[in-house]
Amino acid sequence: MLEINYNTKLLGVVGENIPYTLSPAIHNFSFQSLGINAVYLAFDIKKKDFDQIFRGLVKITYGLNVTIPYKEDAMKYVEQTDIIKRIGALNTIFEGKGYNTDYLAIKSLVSERVDSFNTCTIFGAGGASRAAIFALADLGCSISIINRTKEKAEKLANELEEKGIKIKINSYCNADIIVNSTPNSDFVPDECINGKLVIDFVYKPVVTSLIKKAQSKGIKTINGLEILVRQAMEAEKIWFGKSLEDEEVVKYLYARKLVW
Repeated sequence: MLEINYNTKLLGVVGENIPYTLSPAIHNFSFQSLGINAVYLAFDIKKKDFDQIFRGLVKITYGLNVTIPYKEDAMKYVEQTDIIKRIGALNTIFEGKGYNTDYLAIKSLVSERVDSFNTCTIFGAGGASRAAIFALADLGCSISIINRTKEKAEKLANELEEKGIKIKINSYCNADIIVNSTPNSDFVPDECINGKLVIDFVYKPVVTSLIKKAQSKGIKTINGLEILVRQAMEAEKIWFGKSLEDEEVVKYLYARKLVW
């Protein structure tokens, strides 16, 4: 049981409409397991109040995570590291600097799961797709985007081309790596479930319909819970220089019936 005192460090996640977030459960379990005197809260902030409240949170907290819809808005309040300047979004703050551990998580998980790949197709062109695009591009993948609204995909492609990443729009379904960055795992058509690796950002349920279909074809997978936990542990390394093993956190979440 955490004993809160004047030395207890305050951390948390900032977002809007985030009662679902698993971040407090993940980090408070990790802090307690590692003997770190810290507490992690969820700060659910309305858009109209964001600027005023967030400015104060950056000053009084030891570290922060940032989730939807503020990953871009938060950038103006921190010193921008090179990677978040490129990505255009952050999700972690420490000592006034912004980081993107979504990028680190995807890059490391993909590197662990497959040895070689050339083509990557990402379904969705929203904020979640950015970290995946940069991580995969930096690993040498040729990127294609398939999105329900072609104009949105073209806007993202034009923006990223200025940063040195060329993206094809709706060009191919078959690829070495298939990524679903949308909230709907059924958005990826069955005929597109192929290649060496399938990634689904959705983490409830952990084994989504997309993950099930990929595994039934013998394709390696990365599920949304793996990404969530890995990015959280990468954030703890930034804050405290250490973290738990991913497997220990996942086991805890299942035991508490927080995921299924």
